[in-house]
Amino acid sequence: MASPMTSSRNQFRVAATSAELAQFRQQAWRLYQPVAPVAVEAFGHPWQLRPGLTFTPFANAVRCTAHCAFCSEELQRYDGHQLTAKRLIDDYPAYFARLQAVLRPFRGLPLGLSLSGLEATAEPQWLRELLASLGAAEAEGSVFDEKVLYTNGSGFVLSPDLAPALQDFGLTRLELSRCHDDEAVNQQIMRFNRNQPMRHNAVYAATVRTLHQHLAVKNSCILTRAGIASLPDVERYLAWAAGLGVRRVVFRELSRLEGSYLPNRFTEWIEAERVPIEPLLAAVVPTLEEPRPGWQYAGSTFGYYYYNEHYRWQGTDVIFETSSYPALQAANATGVLQKLILHSDGTLAGDWDPDSHVLSRLDAPAAAPRP
Repeated sequence: MASPMTSSRNQFRVAATSAELAQFRQQAWRLYQPVAPVAVEAFGHPWQLRPGLTFTPFANAVRCTAHCAFCSEELQRYDGHQLTAKRLIDDYPAYFARLQAVLRPFRGLPLGLSLSGLEATAEPQWLRELLASLGAAEAEGSVFDEKVLYTNGSGFVLSPDLAPALQDFGLTRLELSRCHDDEAVNQQIMRFNRNQPMRHNAVYAATVRTLHQHLAVKNSCILTRAGIASLPDVERYLAWAAGLGVRRVVFRELSRLEGSYLPNRFTEWIEAERVPIEPLLAAVVPTLEEPRPGWQYAGSTFGYYYYNEHYRWQGTDVIFETSSYPALQAANATGVLQKLILHSDGTLAGDWDPDSHVLSRLDAPAAAPRP
């Protein structure tokens, strides 16, 4: 039996037999073993936190530079209230003062820093100020043991100074979204604004080469029927990425919604375009004894709502990932906070819905006195 290696965020195991690997694939995130929560007093209340949970200052200073057909920020649960993506950050000083305040109760507790939301690089000044504010929080005792930026990369084209700024901040890695090696197909999926040079492969390639000088770059590719859908597609994409010096790539299955979100054009696209991960995994390694030529199984990661398989292919680290939004919501329902999100209205919540699992809100401004 595989021996588990547990980090604060997930659990890594290497299947010893083909039967065990088959069990991993069948059970996926269900094999994640929750660890004892950490008790923290914050905002006048006791809270239970999952060790290693991540903190996200939701990036929403300006509208996104792309309109990805699979955008999770356009999904609203049946029990949801509002979408943070619809409310922009309109007061930077107030926002960053709030950032300092919400981090204060968690000083000394190791957190992962997940820079995501809409597109953090779309407003370079906001991102620069965010890094300065987070750095100040670290100086006062906040601990970010992993720092990841999820981005489409668009802001690096006109503001190349962002890369050394992120390097100075100590970014662990940058996860750069690109859904196809052909720019026309990628544009059909990611839908960059027409004024965004990043839509063009030549600009993308030049940007990646510049980023390599400062940051660890990991490509993120969403599997879709319109784009990367088969193992030959995967191998072609990997060869293309390797040509740009990218040696870490994750292929993500579109998250399984399982009827938990209000129907809209995004849910419809996701359901129509989802490429199931299981046939791809079976094609890569049908059995441990007979993997596809050139592929080596390296292990499996179990998270509280996701499952990854790790491989090596011609010198590149490759990850296949599947996830379940209902599993994420089930974990949230346990009463243990799985994540901390600072929403654009100043609400600190344990959920992508700013009205769910709320830890703290900004006080409403006092009404003006009547004359």
